Amino acid sequence: MPPVIAAAVNCIVIRKSLSRTALSLLRSEQKASHASRISRIDLGHLSFLPRFQLRQLLRELRSAFAVLGGMFICLLVLMIALDCYVYCDNFNRRSILETTYEYCYTYKYPTEEVPEGGTPAYAETLRQTSYGYDLDVTMLGIDPGCPYFPEVAPTAKKSEVVIASSVAQKFGVGKGDVLVLRDEVNDVNYAFTVTDVVHYASELYIFMDRDAMQELFGRSDDYYNTVFSDHALDIDTGLLYATVSRQNIEQASAVFTDLMMPMVILVSVLSVVIFLVVLYLMIKVMIDRASYSISLLKVFGYCTGEVRRLYLDGNFVVVALGALVCIPAAKGLMDIIYPYFVSNVAAGLELSFPPQLYAVIYAGVLACYLLIDLVLVRRLDRMTPAEVLKNRE
Repeated sequence: MPPVIAAAVNCIVIRKSLSRTALSLLRSEQKASHASRISRIDLGHLSFLPRFQLRQLLRELRSAFAVLGGMFICLLVLMIALDCYVYCDNFNRRSILETTYEYCYTYKYPTEEVPEGGTPAYAETLRQTSYGYDLDVTMLGIDPGCPYFPEVAPTAKKSEVVIASSVAQKFGVGKGDVLVLRDEVNDVNYAFTVTDVVHYASELYIFMDRDAMQELFGRSDDYYNTVFSDHALDIDTGLLYATVSRQNIEQASAVFTDLMMPMVILVSVLSVVIFLVVLYLMIKVMIDRASYSISLLKVFGYCTGEVRRLYLDGNFVVVALGALVCIPAAKGLMDIIYPYFVSNVAAGLELSFPPQLYAVIYAGVLACYLLIDLVLVRRLDRMTPAEVLKNRE
């Protein structure tokens, strides 16, 4: 892209500028634009300062839109980093909150009797496609009143299921919809009607009554292959596929945040740097275009502070009001795009920001502008009445 953009700038902008006569270039003549014609509208009801700032803004309307466009792009880049952070952080918190058991035992060879102190369940792994990726979905058959999934109340029908919110988000289904899952081992498709959606975002879970699930998959009435417990059970490890503890889940869920934090910090810093560069260049262009007028004001005795209020403070209003629109717009657009970034992750998607984070982003935008404002004030100091003398007729 950089060579293409550079070629476009050379062919269109620079060639257009150099097509002017030498005398026109020496006089720094500016062609009357649509924006300058707009700036002639009657603003007589306003006092001098806001009227001057508004006219200056209308004269530099295209540059103001360029600033807002650059700010929106930079906020999009920032939202990539922040969405990544809140996604990992929410996943970590939800994993800990939703793991109500202390131990989960997955059997390779189930025993006839459920170990004392354990709660039996029946799990099967099915598959579904999301954004072109085949994801594993755990179908869990539980008994009524299971203490480890208190919000789940599956019906006794083998064609009805309760789904986790992660499944609803990932596959775009809700209450009353039909969800089709594949059993790739036996090459069978199953269609289920969703009776309820429960908030469970850390894994892709589908819940069914254990008796109905045993009947659906042709198992015996007392079959189970998973046991949940609130304490460690004395089970022969040769009978098990795996043992997962709550502590294991807490440690594993925190890994995502630790792995992604360097990328989050890097992208956040880059977005700020890009925003500072865009803001500096665009406002500098506005000041350079008005260099003759600024020098003339200094001839009339205006100090740097007064020139700053006339030419820079108006841009502050543009940035402040534009940020109020661009921040939620960038967040909304990135929330639409972000599911594609994590389309191969078998987990829910919670991207909600706390309100205070929006306030921090807004304060950061204003701080960036004030920093650029301080830099550009020095440029105003370097503008002297000599500009008027150089460009006189």
